[in-house]
Amino acid sequence: MHDLIDSHFHLVALQKKGIDLKDLLGDLFHQGFAGGIDIGIAADDIGKRLRLIKDYPLIKSAAGIGPWGAEGQEPIHLIVQRFYDLMQNYQVDCIGEIGLDFHWNYGTPARQRSLCIAQMELATSYQIPVIIHTRTADAATIDLLQTVALPHSGILHCFSSTWDLAQIVLDKGLYISFAGPITYKSNVQLRQVLAKVPLERLLLETDSPFLSPEPYRGKINTPLRMVEIYNEAARIKNLSVTELAQQIKTNFSTLFCMNDNS
Repeated sequence: MHDLIDSHFHLVALQKKGIDLKDLLGDLFHQGFAGGIDIGIAADDIGKRLRLIKDYPLIKSAAGIGPWGAEGQEPIHLIVQRFYDLMQNYQVDCIGEIGLDFHWNYGTPARQRSLCIAQMELATSYQIPVIIHTRTADAATIDLLQTVALPHSGILHCFSSTWDLAQIVLDKGLYISFAGPITYKSNVQLRQVLAKVPLERLLLETDSPFLSPEPYRGKINTPLRMVEIYNEAARIKNLSVTELAQQIKTNFSTLFCMNDNS
């Protein structure tokens, strides 16, 4: 784990899976973990999550309402206002995860888009990055990215799409993060996309407790599985793991240093 960054994991979801977070975080940092971002699973869990990471300054925090928040009939502006009111009590490092997911048909595409845009605007007002989720929504995500301004950059997390989307993301000045699926035998195209992403715009993640890499596929994932993801990404990039880890650490630092208003 020495010097490895995990740019996307869910501590509360790990806790709900029965993982002892004190033991996990202790193991991670004992092995030289370089940090990452804890992502929420609900709009109102930020207080609990900030308490979990208060003793771990290398772990960044994100808060946001994912596309699943578009379900129901409540007007989007009221959902966003409630989130905005909550956020007045906290300071986070980025807004996310937010985005579009047409695989599960949360609400309607229009409601998902409105919810995402409102939070992108909030991130701009806070001068912090966004973390974007997209699933079965390439065309809509491309259109969205071409419509909005994201002056403080961000991450398209758990990339699982084509080079067409990757190009738009890179043109927008965002980072692209890959997860455990790069280790799955059938994902040849995904590895081809990773090979083409410039090193200085690349991040890696577990998305734990989901998407365990091989040989742990089907089991609960944790940031301890970053080793397998880095090994495969280093092989694809024809680099040593040490070289790759240093570049990703630099990328992660650059993303947050450019938005450091302290």
